[in-house]
Amino acid sequence: MSNDIERRAAEAVAHHSAGRLADAEAAYRDVLDDRPDYPAVLHNLGVLLASSDRVDDAIDQFSKVMAIDADYVPAHWSGAKALQQAGRFEEAADAYARVIVIDPEHYGAQLALGKLWLRLGRRDRAMDFFARTMDLRRGENRAGNPDRSLTSTTRAKLSHDIEQFRYLATQKRDRERVDSLARAYASAMKRIDWPGEVDAIVELSPDQLALFGESYNYPNFQADAAEVDGGAVNSELDAGAVTLAFKETTPGVAWFDDLLTPDALARFRRYLLSSTIWFDFSHISGFLAAYLEDGLACPLLLQIADDVREKFPGIMGDHPLTQAWAFKGLAGDKPIDIHADDAAVSLNFWVTPDSADLSPERGGLDIYTASPPEGWAVSDYDDDKAAIRSFLKGREDQKITVPYAQNRAVLFNSRLFHGSDAPNFTEGYENQRINITMLFGER
Repeated sequence: MSNDIERRAAEAVAHHSAGRLADAEAAYRDVLDDRPDYPAVLHNLGVLLASSDRVDDAIDQFSKVMAIDADYVPAHWSGAKALQQAGRFEEAADAYARVIVIDPEHYGAQLALGKLWLRLGRRDRAMDFFARTMDLRRGENRAGNPDRSLTSTTRAKLSHDIEQFRYLATQKRDRERVDSLARAYASAMKRIDWPGEVDAIVELSPDQLALFGESYNYPNFQADAAEVDGGAVNSELDAGAVTLAFKETTPGVAWFDDLLTPDALARFRRYLLSSTIWFDFSHISGFLAAYLEDGLACPLLLQIADDVREKFPGIMGDHPLTQAWAFKGLAGDKPIDIHADDAAVSLNFWVTPDSADLSPERGGLDIYTASPPEGWAVSDYDDDKAAIRSFLKGREDQKITVPYAQNRAVLFNSRLFHGSDAPNFTEGYENQRINITMLFGER
């Protein structure tokens, strides 16, 4: 009998994996008729119900699992996600916290709690969990993390890190240690057999990794980025004019200058220059990236997000911050190609001084006002490009070009396709083009 139950459970999973949801549900329920206390099947049925928007029924299934096995982590995790899906945010926060009690290193629950506390207006608590997500990926226990960025690199990435250490040395910050790191990285550069392309990824051997002394892609330094008294966003911005542009003049798009106060801009730029958080070198060729959960989160960034929501309620509505990243351009011949964001509203702004921009007509943002077809789903930056290019063919007259400028911001409907021309900035660590993207709400 037991073997038969296991066979039928496996068949149900096969239906589920293949997308035959009706068959899978029937098979799960058939198994449960014979073994109503089967945790894995109860959990899988709950996942299926949640994906079919029968969230209350899904929550009931997860509760049954927890009654059978209080430490069954998948049920707690899926149950927390279902509660959030149902809009029961406070309960979801408690449920994610229970996941962490059982499994303190559950990365997904830590990240979910960080974002959920943002939604609930508690950026102080959100920071605690974003600090934990970075620690789990980059901290003392990171050796068990399979992330490829810990065991591979590019010539452009290492060159950037050396430049950053040398910049930090000029700031008189732990100069002896910074100089030592710069020398170690320069030595490692000479002992790696580099391919011709500066962005080609090279897998590092254990001996090569040892050259970095466990400092590679580690948060060696983080600058202070405290909140700004009186607000980070410029109080003199004409929110009415920006909202009118977004709603009527150029529907779905509005751009304006002087987003941040001078103090907030200087403090945030210092954070980006002085913090070793530029871990991702593989997402877009020619760029390094930093993410909310991987070092970019700081009190000032979260304050900026809340201030933007407060300043532009007619655009932002009740959309919370759901993700943020920073891109740093290392190569003048590489653009950020056309793509869409998986959110409701996107904010893009730039922090590098205009004096570094050698081609003011380049390096800004192109946005196509032609809305994608209903149901268009964001898949992957690389995978989406061909389909997007095909859709935009013949629609070149529906492109808005926003030129680059420091502290210039663009608010736009996240569904609109957008990208930037290749930046052409002068050489030098402080001159590299940095743009910030914040995503608010969901599609």
